[in-house]
Formats: sequence, structure tokens, C-alpha cells
Amino acid sequence: MAHIHTSSQQHGLVDTNKTDNSNDDQPANVRALHLPPNTSCLLTGTRTISIEPIPLPRLQPDGVLVQVMASGICGSDMHSYLSGGIGGRSFTASGPTVMGHEAAGIVIAVGSEVYSHVPGDHVAIEPGLPCRKCINCKTGRMNICTTVRYCGVPGMHGTLSRFFALPADMAPKIPKWIPWVVAGSIQPLAIGVQIGKRVDLRAHQTVAIFGCGPIGLITAAVAHAYSASKIIGFDIRQSRVDFAKSYLSPLTGNPIFDSVFLLDPLDNEVSMSATLTGHDHVSPGDVAYMAARKTMESVLKVTGLAVDGGVDRVVEASGAQDAMLHGVAICKIGGIYLQVGLSHVQTTVFPTIAMTNKELEVRGIARYTATCFPSAIEMLGRGVVDLASLITARYPLSRAKDALEAVAAGNNIKIIIENQEM
Repeated sequence: MAHIHTSSQQHGLVDTNKTDNSNDDQPANVRALHLPPNTSCLLTGTRTISIEPIPLPRLQPDGVLVQVMASGICGSDMHSYLSGGIGGRSFTASGPTVMGHEAAGIVIAVGSEVYSHVPGDHVAIEPGLPCRKCINCKTGRMNICTTVRYCGVPGMHGTLSRFFALPADMAPKIPKWIPWVVAGSIQPLAIGVQIGKRVDLRAHQTVAIFGCGPIGLITAAVAHAYSASKIIGFDIRQSRVDFAKSYLSPLTGNPIFDSVFLLDPLDNEVSMSATLTGHDHVSPGDVAYMAARKTMESVLKVTGLAVDGGVDRVVEASGAQDAMLHGVAICKIGGIYLQVGLSHVQTTVFPTIAMTNKELEVRGIARYTATCFPSAIEMLGRGVVDLASLITARYPLSRAKDALEAVAAGNNIKIIIENQEM
């Protein structure tokens, strides 16, 4: 087995201001490959990228060097691309950063201490590198490691390169029959598995999913594989509603979603308050939540869930405030609400009184935990989840700008970049 690394900054997850990963300091087995330039997609500013070579990351004794074949574009990539940062962190101060964190490829070299992998292995890339030493890592919650290094965040290079180095134990093997465009979406499937864990999804439960983008659709696929009794979807775009309705189960051949609804923007005008409440202390958020509650009451009647008072589990996968309000409104008393989606802003209006009165468990999620990649790969291998139909376009690395703009336009579900295509 590969040894645990001791110097994570030397792997592919490197600080962007480091220069100690040059091509001149590689093991002999890497130098013998005579690799072409490590062409990469660097985010240099808001909606601005540069396609150019960067130094080849140094192969460590406990690591593998991967020829990256495919990378998916994630919603968090789009936050970074459209606003120049994510989670309050800006790319400006850290300098140009290689984008991407959903990737798979071929092992082309292994470190001197690695016996678990050989050149030619097909692997997925786990993009988060925990320290394995902090209190959270020691209690099994490596996803919230206090010093985690993560691909494509401000200051840390991502996977939109031709080559990427990482610890061998963070490169799980995948069956060679899985197409690269599908393998490039294993990371979001691992997120879907973690969503199932965090929302405590069990068989015969009812689930509402807000946002029918890739994560929302994958969440539905995982819920279906877990034998959820009823899955309801919501989105504000008709095209995504239509796609969700056509997303079929590989197990039954029937639609995964039982119902999918198009949501209109909520009216949050305080002038409406006179018809909704008997006191003067009403905020726009109060009015919006009352409207959300009314809409969800109609949905529950249509879906036959009114007698249950709501759904067992809510997954908010859009990051939109309106979806959060609708999500709390449709969650039954004692249910679990999981916030997955990220917003461009750090704060939103949230119905705390309803949350308290219903005694909801409101949870957050940070990426994935240790067993999620193996579970995702096995689910894909057993054919219980279909990722191929979610991929609606592919682009060469040289056209990464076009790929990002296509995602921003909102007319695709999942776009894959082929890292070796120029």
C-alpha cells in the first residue's frame, strides 16, 4: 500500500505561489517519459482564463502522476469563474490558479514507495487532501479538515491540466470499461453519496430536491438507488424541469422523479403583508416565506403527500434563497433539511421560526467523506446510477473558455472538458 505523505505541498495540490515543482526535479521514471508541456486552464480574473503550460507537478515517493483524460465543470467552478472567488475568498490575491476538481485519468508513473498502483491504471482523482492529523481528521471527518487542501480553490491548483500528481491513496482505481467522459463525473457522484449520508436518506422515504442541475439530478439518482418511495424535483428553468422529467432509471427504465415542478420567483413585497398577518412586524422575508408555504401546500396536494404534512427529506441544491424558503415549507415536522447549494453571497433570509416550530434538523455539507468515492465507483460499476445521459456537451482543453461560457448560459446539464485534446 502507498505510504501516507508528509509534505502535501509537493503534490498536485500545490500553492500557486510555490515554484519548487519544476520539471528539472523529477524522478528518473518521469524524466524518461519526455512529456509534452503541462498545458493548463488558469483562472486569472473574473470571467478571464488563460490556457498555458505550467511546471509539471513533482511525483512524490508516495504518489502517482496522472495523465488527466477528462474533467467535469462544477457549480463551484462557475462561482469562481463568474465572481472571481468562492466562499468569500478571492482569486485576485493568490494569483492565477488552475481550475477544476472533477477529474479522472491514467497513471503514467508511480513513486518509489507505491505498490498499490502501476502505470496504465485508470483512476479517479480525489480533489481534497486532508492533513490526517487535526481533530476532525482524527475523528473521521476529513472533509472538514482544518487545513484541507482542495483542487481549484483560491491559491490551490486544480485538475484542468494535462498532468496532475497526488498521493496514491487519493487516486482510487476505476474499471477500464468506464468511458472517460463518464469517469470525469465520478466526483459529483461521490458528492451525491455524501448527500445521502448527511440527509440520512433511507428506503421508503419521501424526498424533495430543489435545483435540477447535475448535483440535484445525481442526488435523485442516489435516492432512487436507495429505494426512496417518492422523489419530487423543483427548478426555475423549464429546460431543466423537462430534462429532469426525462431522466430515466437504469434499474426500471422509468423516470427517476415522480414529479418535477417549475417554480416562479417568490413575491416578497411588504405591501402584501396586510392580507397575510395581523401584526405590523413583517419583513419581506416573512412575506416570501408565506408565499412559499402556499405554493408547497398546493404541491403536497398534487403529489398526494398532504396527508403526511410534507416530505421526510429536503435537499436544497441550488443555493437560491427562494429554494431555501420552499424547502423549509415542504419539509414535514421532524424532517431533515440539507443545504447543499452555494450562493454568490454569504448570507440569505431563512425561516428560523418555522424551522424551530417544526423541530427540523438543518444541516450543511462539505464535499465528501472517505468512503464516498469507493461507493460511487461501485454504484457506477453495478449500473444502478446513470451518469452518461447527464453529459450534454464536451470540449477540448483549448476551448475551456467556451465550455465555461456554455455552462454559464444554462443550456446544458453537464459539460466535460477533455484534457488531452487541444
